[in-house]
Amino acid sequence: DKEQSAEMMQVIEEEAARLDRLVGQAMEMAELDANDIKLDLQLHSMREAVEIALEELQGPLKTHPVELRLPDTLPLVQIDLERIAKVLQHLLENAAKYSPEGSRIFVSAELAKGQLVTSVADRGAGVDDFERMMIFDKFYRGQGQRYRVQGTGMGLAIAKAIVEAHGGSIDVTSQPSQGSVFSFYLPL
Repeated sequence: DKEQSAEMMQVIEEEAARLDRLVGQAMEMAELDANDIKLDLQLHSMREAVEIALEELQGPLKTHPVELRLPDTLPLVQIDLERIAKVLQHLLENAAKYSPEGSRIFVSAELAKGQLVTSVADRGAGVDDFERMMIFDKFYRGQGQRYRVQGTGMGLAIAKAIVEAHGGSIDVTSQPSQGSVFSFYLPL
């Protein structure tokens, strides 16, 4: 009947979108692994990249208020805007997936030691010391959450590869049951 047909169409659309994301991430990871990444480096503000990421993630972030702490005094940084927005998308999406519904997500940026440090903080379950060593590896998914949360385990590996292609680095600090802060560092 019409109701069942509409429901099936919704499931088909959701699964097609999931498959599209999976194939896209696999292609992007292959490109990054082959060092076949061509960056379109231009001066941009980090706020521009954050706004693009937030626009792309309206659905996953609808139950998480996002608080921005991006001072207007931050300098412009030489980045591939679309790729850095992709890094932020992965970090924001993970924060939403691994945090309780309704919990706040914080995005901040600051200058430290000649670098622009951008962080995404959540109030999720956190990452233990053992997992912190592997969390940026391809296909790794958190032990305690891998069956509860959908994903490919490629998001953080992609984020790391993009940041490193910019000459930067990425890390995580975390306290179990208190949340995590993922930070990436870009040279000025």
